[in-house]
This record gives sequence, C-alpha cells and structure tokens, in this order.
Amino acid sequence: MTENRTDSFEEKAVSDSKIQGHPAPKQRWWLWLIIVSVLVMGIVIWQRRGAAPQAKTTGDPAARAVVVSAATAHQGSVGINIDALGTVTPVYTVTVTSRVQGEIMKVNYREGQMVRKGDSLLEIDPRPYEAAVTQMEGQLAHDQALLNEAKIDLERYQQAFSRNAIAKQQLDDQQQVVLQDEGTVKNDQGQLANARVNLTYTHITSPIDGRVGLRLVDPGNIVQANSSTPLVVITQLQPITVIFSVAEDHLGQIQQQLRKGKKLTVDAFDRDQTTKLASGSLLTLDNVIDTTTGTLWIRYKMSS
Repeated sequence: MTENRTDSFEEKAVSDSKIQGHPAPKQRWWLWLIIVSVLVMGIVIWQRRGAAPQAKTTGDPAARAVVVSAATAHQGSVGINIDALGTVTPVYTVTVTSRVQGEIMKVNYREGQMVRKGDSLLEIDPRPYEAAVTQMEGQLAHDQALLNEAKIDLERYQQAFSRNAIAKQQLDDQQQVVLQDEGTVKNDQGQLANARVNLTYTHITSPIDGRVGLRLVDPGNIVQANSSTPLVVITQLQPITVIFSVAEDHLGQIQQQLRKGKKLTVDAFDRDQTTKLASGSLLTLDNVIDTTTGTLWIRYKMSS
C-alpha cells in the first residue's frame, strides 16, 4: 500500500509542473545563451566609452605638453619700415626728333624693341646733303688754290722788295690778299664740316640703351628740321628708379640715418603686397616738401 502512494505522488508532481509552464531541463541552455550575450555586449560598450576620452586627449594638440626653454637676450637694432606708394620712373627718356628736313626712306626698328646706343633707327633721304658736301668740297678746293697762288705772289713780292724792285705798299697789299684767302678757306672748311654733319643727321641712331615705343612714322613721310613732332621715344629700363611719396613726419628719421652713413634700402611689391618686384637703395631726396599733401618725394635706384 505504501509504494503505490509514493508513485502516485511523483506522477502528480510532474503533471503539476507541466501545467504551471516551467521549462524542461533540455530547454534551459537558450536562457543561458541570452544572458551571456547581454553580458558580452555590456563589457564591449563599457570599454569603448572608456577609451574615447583617452583618444580625444591624445589627438588634441592643445592638450599636449608644450616644451618651454629659456634663451639668452641680446642687444641689437630693430629695423623700422615705412610703407609708401611708389611710381616707377626711368632714369632717361629720350624723344628723338629730326635735325634735318627730308623724306624718311627706311624705319629700322620694331615696336617694343630693345636697342643699344648707336643702333640705327631711321634713314632720311641723304642725297641732297651728299650733294651739299660735294659742292662745299669743290668750293674749298677752289679757294685753296687761290690761297696758294696768293702765297706764291707774296713770296715773289718779298724777293722783289728785297732788291728794291717794288714799292712797300704793293708788298703790304699782297699780304692782305693772302690773309683774305686764308679766311675764305677757313669759311669753306666750316661750311664743309656743317654739310658733313647734316649728312650724318640723315642716319638717326639711338642715343641710349633702352626700349623703343610705338611706331610713330613710316617710310615716305616728310620730316621737318627741329620739329617738335617725335619720330620715336626711347626709355631706359636698366637701371630704373622708383619715386616714393613719404610723409614729412618721417623726414627727420631718414635724414638722421643718412647723416650716420646708413644705407637705406627699399623693397618694391605689387599692388597685392604679395609678390616682390625689386630691391634698391636710396638715390636722392627732393629739396622741397609738397605743402598741399605734406609729403616728400624720395627717389630709389632699383637694382634687381
């Protein structure tokens, strides 16, 4: 009787557990898998949150340590810079005109060409001036012959006078004839030299080294002597100068440095103040101050 009760009690307990919904021992491994997954995810999230501030601190330049070291102080001069507007101006600008009249036969330059001193620029018809030279050479030869004849006569008169063959007045008159012929010969020589100079003026050359401007005349044009109309304009580029307008308040400082023998330098920049164009040194100061603007003009010679 006792064994039957026990079996029935165990069967009742198993049936009660099934009714209440408790899982069987074989299904509990799913529950443990979920718990372990949650723990792993929590550990990973916690590690990432702890490493983020450390990485931020390491990557921030402001948070890094700055090394500070001590240096020895030295005594010296501090440069003073003056900013001013400048205008580039050439040392020489030549306006070439004609010194003789005539027709332009040839133009030997190109617009914007760099020329050297003595280079041919223009050719004016030389034929009238060559004819003038020939004419003066003939006149000089004629008068030179008359002078030689007068000198021969003077020598004869001197010999005759020494023998008392002629009067003293005749000898004096011949001496004056020789002097007149000498004056005529000198005049001819001067006119011949002038004709030759005019002939050289038909070949117009560059008086300086520089760059020619735009073409102003063409072959076939007639030019007048000593006309104000330019034939070509030449501007020297090397060396070149820059004129700065400096306030008169800085004049005392500039003169003080000049009296000490200091070399005042200048750096020229473009309008954007970004590109250095050239450097130079002080050439001269203007002798007056513009009272309307209170400024002084200073010329600097640019070397590079």
